[in-house]
Amino acid sequence: MKITLTGINFNYSNGYNNDYTGVNLNFNSSGATFSLSGYVTVTKDEYTAASGNPEQLTALIIQKVQESLNMQTTTQAS
Repeated sequence: MKITLTGINFNYSNGYNNDYTGVNLNFNSSGATFSLSGYVTVTKDEYTAASGNPEQLTALIIQKVQESLNMQTTTQAS
């Protein structure tokens, strides 16, 4: 499955006069019998560490999607 980064939106929880507080990474998937699309929210530090490198941003998206799926699987098993 291929994950494509389609957009980057900055969050300004403390108002637009202050620095951004987090980032939404928008994505689409292709190449599988199912599709994923939407966004994942990452912290400012996570984004800063990966910014400027599309492969690292895509890896961050995959990590966040996997974490979300693992949390839902654990919740359903309870």
